[in-house]
Amino acid sequence: MDKKSQIIQNKVFLVETLFADPDFILQHVQQAKLITHREYLNLKDIPGGEKRAIELLDKLTGKGEGTCCQFIDLLRKDDILENFPTLKDHAIFGSPVHEIAQYKIEQFPRGICVIINNVDFTTMSERRGSDEDHKFLAKVFRWLGFKVVEYRNKTADEMKNLLKALGTTVNGDCFVCCVLSHGVSEGVCGTDGNVVSVDEIREPFTGNNCQSLAGKPKLFFIQACRGNKNQNRVRVQADSPEDGESEMEVDGDADPFDITIPADTDFLIAKSTTDGHSSYREKKGSWFIQSLCRNLEKHCPQGTDIQTILLCVNNDVSREGIKSKQMPVHEVAMRKKLILRPRPVSH
Repeated sequence: MDKKSQIIQNKVFLVETLFADPDFILQHVQQAKLITHREYLNLKDIPGGEKRAIELLDKLTGKGEGTCCQFIDLLRKDDILENFPTLKDHAIFGSPVHEIAQYKIEQFPRGICVIINNVDFTTMSERRGSDEDHKFLAKVFRWLGFKVVEYRNKTADEMKNLLKALGTTVNGDCFVCCVLSHGVSEGVCGTDGNVVSVDEIREPFTGNNCQSLAGKPKLFFIQACRGNKNQNRVRVQADSPEDGESEMEVDGDADPFDITIPADTDFLIAKSTTDGHSSYREKKGSWFIQSLCRNLEKHCPQGTDIQTILLCVNNDVSREGIKSKQMPVHEVAMRKKLILRPRPVSH
């Protein structure tokens, strides 16, 4: 359960606990910069400790998951627990044993986001709409603080060579690779129709091939078919009406410590569809990439981790279409949570 939901679920307990000394908790929340000075003064002017505690919790949950995580951490501090002893060992903290660490994302730029956009092929159809995916990806990852490196219409050998070269020079706290192309079950197609396997895309950034990224998160987003089969449909109760089906195409031929970790650690590979199945794209872009970008824009400012965001993408894409269906899938070899906040705005 996320921290925002924990606060909401335990709101009655927190109000009953904190309203005994609302000024004390308000001061600590303001000192931790979870609220602004103006918000602090407005809350302090609210009459009655219970109402003040309710308004404080509403204000914090309204600021999103990141603020809620910081508030829960604040409640764990010794001086807070000393003042509110009933907080000790309460379920709102969960089990410290199961707390998941986060990757350290401090550098700016965060790292490199490489986009390979194959549109024109010698023996396959033009991938109309892929440029819309390309533009949206570049916009979102620049906003998230990455240096975006863009390539267009690369053969299979050119893709392999540029990825090998990147593996020797790339640096930063995180690496992102987006590949937009036709695909088959064996991998992703270059513009010459030859195939690059997912292992060949990933390999330059593993273990000894890329020491600069050892222990750091490496994300791969692949928009391509993995076969020609359509996903079977199953009827479920709808939460909302489905949109009408539009014209579409398919993307196919049809730490500082002296420790060691596995060479294949810290990878997340998100693919637009399951093995053997088609991946759909329209003139306005592909179902997968458009949903990915929308969900990054929506959830990253709230401090939501990448794996949770990808679950939102899976849910969105699974609802697309009427006759044709698609299900993204991601392979995870991550040790920590990855949270990518937008880059700071310079004034």
